[in-house]
Amino acid sequence: MSKRIEFNFNAKKALEVILWLATKEHNRGYHALLKTLFFADEYHLNHYGRPIVGDVYLAMEYGPVASTTYDILKQEALAIELLDDDLPFENVNKKITPFRAPDLRKLSPSDIEALEYAVEKYAHYDFKSLTDISHQHPAWKKAREHDEHNPRMDYKDFLSDSDDEIIQDLIDNSKFMRL
Repeated sequence: MSKRIEFNFNAKKALEVILWLATKEHNRGYHALLKTLFFADEYHLNHYGRPIVGDVYLAMEYGPVASTTYDILKQEALAIELLDDDLPFENVNKKITPFRAPDLRKLSPSDIEALEYAVEKYAHYDFKSLTDISHQHPAWKKAREHDEHNPRMDYKDFLSDSDDEIIQDLIDNSKFMRL
């Protein structure tokens, strides 16, 4: 049995999150979008007991990265196969231009709350500042303690003020949650 909190990634929801974030004024590209998603996932996990899309986070050089969401942004073939559809955005110089509005039916009110929180709190930061802020996060630091080559981050380390019982419950049940 896994000792990690692991969720089932929801690719279709990740696509709608990409489109939602790309419609915001702060849309400066992959880095800002991925850091905003990280902080929104942290907020959502701490307030509602689950992340928004359930991606696997890697502690990369410039901060936490939702790995499959990143692959969708890069238009990687295997990630696109998860969507069963053409991508509704253009990727030019790592900046996303949506061809349609996000389908808000795929995002819960709490998902939007978390995304709005992260946009409001972090959208005004530039690349270096976002990198520096994310490098201070305990989950990123812990993942890189023993491995500096894009180690996997643990959702346990996203949690603030959680007791062992809550963490064990998430370890036991996170794979069964519908995101």
